[in-house]
Amino acid sequence: MNKTINRIKLSVHVNDSHLARKIGGFRKMQTEATGIEEEAARHLVDDARWQLVQRIVRSRTMRRAAHLQKILLFVTETSLVDPHCVIREQDIAQRVLGRKDDFDPAYDTIVRVQMGHLRQKLQSYFDDEGVSEPLRLTLPRGSYRTIFEETLSVPVAKQEEVQVAPSSAPPLAESALAEVPPTNAERHRFSWRWATVVALVLYVVVASLFWWRSRRAITTTDSSIVGRMFPYLAKGSKVSVVLPDTSLLLIQKTFYTEIPVETYTQSTSRTDLALQAKDEQFRQLLTLLGRVRTTTLDEASVGTDFLQALTRAGLQAELRYPRDLRIRDFGQGSYILIGNQRSDPWVSLFASRSNFQYTGRPVGKSYVFHNVSPVKGEQEDYAPIEGEVESTNYADVTLTPNFTDSGYVLTIVGSDVPANEAAARFLMGDELPQELQVILKKQSLRSFELLLRGHHLHGESNDKLAIVAYRVTNR
Repeated sequence: MNKTINRIKLSVHVNDSHLARKIGGFRKMQTEATGIEEEAARHLVDDARWQLVQRIVRSRTMRRAAHLQKILLFVTETSLVDPHCVIREQDIAQRVLGRKDDFDPAYDTIVRVQMGHLRQKLQSYFDDEGVSEPLRLTLPRGSYRTIFEETLSVPVAKQEEVQVAPSSAPPLAESALAEVPPTNAERHRFSWRWATVVALVLYVVVASLFWWRSRRAITTTDSSIVGRMFPYLAKGSKVSVVLPDTSLLLIQKTFYTEIPVETYTQSTSRTDLALQAKDEQFRQLLTLLGRVRTTTLDEASVGTDFLQALTRAGLQAELRYPRDLRIRDFGQGSYILIGNQRSDPWVSLFASRSNFQYTGRPVGKSYVFHNVSPVKGEQEDYAPIEGEVESTNYADVTLTPNFTDSGYVLTIVGSDVPANEAAARFLMGDELPQELQVILKKQSLRSFELLLRGHHLHGESNDKLAIVAYRVTNR
């Protein structure tokens, strides 16, 4: 009995210490908040747009989202103070989210994920608490611009697009949250019993999860591109959606090499490659990567959306991981392969059937989409372009029969993660030009291919893709 009491006391002591650390961290945050430039604060205090942001970050919707509050304050403050500058993904990662100087957006998608959550929070705020706001704030996908729009006939500044400041922008200041006297409603909320508060929070969390899933899931209709491909995929008894192997991609990038599909299924191939690392800790890390199964959040999200769309269409579908497959598997059923051969070697089995083939050398990072048979007006190679702020990427989408002609394989080969995600969402949310719709309806169609091009800011997925070229093969 005494042991039990001691354990309870210890648990309470630990929890109290944890709470003290949390309170101390909050006080430290408040102290750091004094870092905002006084001149900028005085300049913005009467700005209706700045006042709107203050109300948003103080709202019930944002109250427990500290990181999202910081991002919104940082983006808005730097936008309004210097509207002619552009912010980089690194600025948000390092200044707001505490990432180090070696932050690499190719492997760390924290900014993209947080920006997506922030957009959802803003939508939720204006649908509920902020429904009567005279101004509306949005953050369009594909950019870091803040847009303010009038929603009522009130004398405010006209709709304005402001570009966020680069690394020269002042550090984020949480004190940008001006002290606003609490309303009667707020005083009443704070007087609730703790049990009621806890129950409400749990309810909101659960409801938000369902709301988020329903909001972000794409409704695929028969008129969408992938919807028109369903009759082909349905020829297989089951459709397997195969996610990329991010661990494999990281290992190959580390050693500037490629692991062919012939050796991919041999677990020792990844471990043997990791043993080449000279640093012991680095070797252990690479060995671990060779054993665990990882994929990016964006591509996992896309795979889940495909799975839901296929299920709604009445097809039997499942999620698979590349390491669980064997060559013989592609003789039966249908497949959706997401990623190029560096993250999913199985794509290489069908690469020769595509006209626009993703190829290059690992050492020089000179990967391009090679046009095997160019027609008039087409380029011989389509090379991704990576700029400091904005990049141009490509994705090849090919629908082709499996090895026994008993099902179909849809490959989505993007030059990077944003291209993979954008191409998948293009298939699920867009329609083809009329001439291509007619082609997909033909029963004599054997294979169908699209080359897509898009532009995106670092850390963001493409807002809109364009069809560069297409190929059709009939039986």
